[in-house]
Amino acid sequence: MKFFYNIERIENYEYIVVKVEENNISGTGAILPIRRKGENYKIFMGVIEEYRTIIEHSKAEDVFLISKILEKHFPNHPKVVFGIQAAMLSLFSKKYQFNLNQLIGGPEVPKNEKCGELVFPEELGDVMLAKYVNFIDSETKSDKTFVMTRYPKDEMGEVLSALSTNYKYLEVVSWKELL
Repeated sequence: MKFFYNIERIENYEYIVVKVEENNISGTGAILPIRRKGENYKIFMGVIEEYRTIIEHSKAEDVFLISKILEKHFPNHPKVVFGIQAAMLSLFSKKYQFNLNQLIGGPEVPKNEKCGELVFPEELGDVMLAKYVNFIDSETKSDKTFVMTRYPKDEMGEVLSALSTNYKYLEVVSWKELL
């Protein structure tokens, strides 16, 4: 698998775009550092470099294991892992002609105003965990609002949109609002 990453700049702000490619099919993910949380692109770039060899030796079919593999190799970088896994999911869905809604989406439910705890899927570090977090917490009867980030060039839009169908409460925010 080929693995690329680069810094994108928009309106005096930097974010990272990751891309995986296999047999001329590609998938894209993104990582948005939030400065007020102490995050910056330089740290994320270093983490990505730590993961480079693992990703390059992976296949699209490893998408469901990759978060655990990366976390074991270099823990505590959920946003980077999520961005890479999102890119691999995009690649996997194109390679096998799966609709991402069928793969990671849920039944379409009417959306309501935000309620309860806000869930930023990128901070969970695993797309599949983000899919099931509402079901895991159903025992506690706590409602969660899925916060879907619109990235500058809609990177990961397809993955996040499919994930959002698993949530009754949805809030869509622009990347600018998070800064």
